[in-house]
Amino acid sequence: MKANNCGHEWIISLTQQEEESDLDASLVQIIGDLLEVENFAIYINKHFSAQLPPTLINTHTRLEVLESNEALALLNKVTQNKIRVSRALGVVTTYVPVYYFGKVIGILLIETTKELAQTTTMLAVHILNIYANQLGLLHKSRLDPLTELLNRQTFDKKVIEIVSGKGFLLPRDDTNEKRRWYLAIADIDHFKRVNDSYGHVIGDEVILLVVRLLKNNFRLEDYVFRYGGEEFAVLFQTKTEAQAHIALNRLRSNIAEYPFPQVGQLTISIGFLELASIDTVSSIVNQADMALYHSKNSGRNKVTAYSELEVNEEVTTDNSIELF
Repeated sequence: MKANNCGHEWIISLTQQEEESDLDASLVQIIGDLLEVENFAIYINKHFSAQLPPTLINTHTRLEVLESNEALALLNKVTQNKIRVSRALGVVTTYVPVYYFGKVIGILLIETTKELAQTTTMLAVHILNIYANQLGLLHKSRLDPLTELLNRQTFDKKVIEIVSGKGFLLPRDDTNEKRRWYLAIADIDHFKRVNDSYGHVIGDEVILLVVRLLKNNFRLEDYVFRYGGEEFAVLFQTKTEAQAHIALNRLRSNIAEYPFPQVGQLTISIGFLELASIDTVSSIVNQADMALYHSKNSGRNKVTAYSELEVNEEVTTDNSIELF
C-alpha cells in the first residue's frame, strides 16, 4: 500500500479537482495506488437518484462489467458504513459503499486472493467519502439557485461532451435502435407581462411550476437546464425526430392546459434539433434559436424543428413582436 502521510496527499488531490472527469480520474488513480491491484470497479450514481443505475467510472477495470440493472440492484443492497466481504472459488470480493449525507450513491468492488487489511479498507472508505463530498459540491455548483435545474455553464459543457462523442447512452429494455440526442430550447410566452402584472414573486412561482412540468415530461437520465430567466434548454434522447416532436408537443400541451394560480393560462414556444454533427455550442444554440424564433413569429405556443426551416431561410425577428 503506497499510503502517503495517511492519505493526506490523496485527499488534497481529490479536493483540488474542479471538473467531474478529473475528479473521477483522480479517484481511480488513488484507489489503484491504495490497493496495488487492478481488479476493482467503481460504480457511482452521478444523478444522486436512487432510481437511476450507477455509472462505471474506471472503464478499464479487469472485472466483469455489470449491466445497468445489476449495478442498480447491487447498489440498492449496499448499506451505509457496512463493508461486505464474500468468498468463492478462491476469490475474495470486497464491497465498499460510497455514501453522501447518509445516502448510498455508489460502490467499490474489489477482487483479491486474500482479504484486505482493515486499515486498507477503512482508508478506502475515507477516500470515497472525500470523493463523494467533492462530487456533491461540484453537483451543487452546476445548479441554478431558484429552480435547482442545471445551469447555463453546465449546459455548454454537456453539449460539448455529447457532440464530441463523450456523452453516454443509458441502456433501456426497448432499445432496438440507437437513440439520438436532441436539443430543445423552450421559452415562456409573454413572461414579461406576468412579472409586470403580478410581480416577481408570482413570476418565480410560475417558473417553478413550469420546471415541475418540464421534469415530469422527460426521463431522469435526460438533462434539463435553466438557460436564462424564463428560457429552458433540454438535452434528451429519442430514436427519431418525429418522436422528439411528439415529446415536446406533449410538454407544450401540458403547459398550455395547466391552471397557473392567479395567472391563469400560459404557453411556451419551442425550437429543437438533432445533435447530429460536431459543431460549436454557439452554432448549435443558434440553430435551436432559429427554430424557436420561428415558433414565436408564427403565433407562439408551437414546436418547430430546425429541419423544418428552409435551408437558406433567414429567420428574422419582427421588432413589433415581443419574443420574450
